[in-house]
Amino acid sequence: MPNSLFIEQHDDGIAFYINGDLQFDTADEAIYHEYLVIPAIALAIKRFPHTDLRVLVCGGGDGLAARDILRFPQVSEIDLVDYNPEVLELANTVFKPYNLGSLESEKVTVYTQDAFGFVSQQPNDYYHVIICDFTYPHAAEDTNIYSREWFQKLNRVLIPNGVICTNGVSPQNRTTGFWCLYQTLLAADFTVKPLQLAIPSFSHHGYGNWGFFLASPQVITRYEIEILNFPEELHFLTPSQLLSAFIFESAIANSRHGVMIHTLESPQLFYYLLNASSNLDNLDLESDASVDFLDIEEIGTAEIGEGDFLDLASVAKFWIENIYALPETQDKLADMNRYLPVRHRYHSQNMTSAWLAHLKELLAEIDIKQLLQSLLARAQDLPPQIAQDLKKLADKFSNNQALANLHPQTVELIAMLSVTLLMANLVAPDSVFAKGFSSSSGSSSSTSYSGDGDTFMNKFIGMCLTGVGGVWLYNIFFPQQRDE
Repeated sequence: MPNSLFIEQHDDGIAFYINGDLQFDTADEAIYHEYLVIPAIALAIKRFPHTDLRVLVCGGGDGLAARDILRFPQVSEIDLVDYNPEVLELANTVFKPYNLGSLESEKVTVYTQDAFGFVSQQPNDYYHVIICDFTYPHAAEDTNIYSREWFQKLNRVLIPNGVICTNGVSPQNRTTGFWCLYQTLLAADFTVKPLQLAIPSFSHHGYGNWGFFLASPQVITRYEIEILNFPEELHFLTPSQLLSAFIFESAIANSRHGVMIHTLESPQLFYYLLNASSNLDNLDLESDASVDFLDIEEIGTAEIGEGDFLDLASVAKFWIENIYALPETQDKLADMNRYLPVRHRYHSQNMTSAWLAHLKELLAEIDIKQLLQSLLARAQDLPPQIAQDLKKLADKFSNNQALANLHPQTVELIAMLSVTLLMANLVAPDSVFAKGFSSSSGSSSSTSYSGDGDTFMNKFIGMCLTGVGGVWLYNIFFPQQRDE
């Protein structure tokens, strides 16, 4: 997606935003970058005590992570790859007082390139440390750099005893997304230690505690963490604070077993990020119990999902399969909300749930028979088979026959149309619900449409089919009332 960069000046420094999301505030960015960088480099120094370290930074174009890596004289070479030249330009100008000119260091080589492609070109077993400092994903394609395939690439170019640290999302506000990353790292043959910490500027923006993952192909032990040596003059990070960062509330930690692995073929992360609020509602955050991840060693417990919950074909397949579910198995059906996920960053999960919960009221406002007749009046514009099936559907309504008795082909047709429209509604509700018109008086008789006749008809057909889809869904959700 296009990047919108914004720098806010304040009395103590600057705050930097990408697409409206805070990336760092100079008032406390050191908290974030010290936790991201210092433990990983310090651990690598313990594991490779007499070696000049090669470090790869993926993302991190602001130069702040590189600044903290350069605190360690044991680091001889830093490759930094960031696809955004505008951020790199800011790193060498506006951000320079804060990153101390890190990108101009002779140890640093900057590559303006996609990180996924860059890593693919690197040799096996090359880097001692890899730091991932990416922006928060706002589109499904942004999550490729959090996939199992991505972490497998990192594992390939990492020396076997090497260390990676990657930023995650908030375990507090994006609980399932955070653990999806945890399970995905485990699935890429890393041992993983999750961390969380409070960053005041992030908390001020409502982001919650922020999460990271310290990982390695070799087990990371408590003893190794306890004996780390930190450089002088850190701003926030102390050995005791680092130890406490590995402790999570049990209510949050226990969610790690209920998520799926994020892969390119079966992407899950963006779904979890979009639908975070409903996940958090189920957590018992009042409990004092906790899990210290330095005391446990885990292997992956998650599975790869079937399909993509944000892909129309996968969703339609689920709905069609469940049309034919036996009555005795309907109580075991998956959560319908999961198959009508949030599709827009401003569209909350609660909106989807409310939409489903009020289907009956929605249908009460629609004259289904009239809608079908209006739709059939345009049948000459439809493929013959679809027109024929819709005619059959209209006949069923006229004879008050239950939809379950429709010909299977017709049911599947309506299912596909319904799911298509429902998904389209979640992506662009203004178009699907025939909005986009203006009214001079608010009365239906004086409404004037801004589009031409064909546009209006397309929207009207869309609204009609949404109503038809609603009837189909109503029969799915309320079969007992239908039978009455």
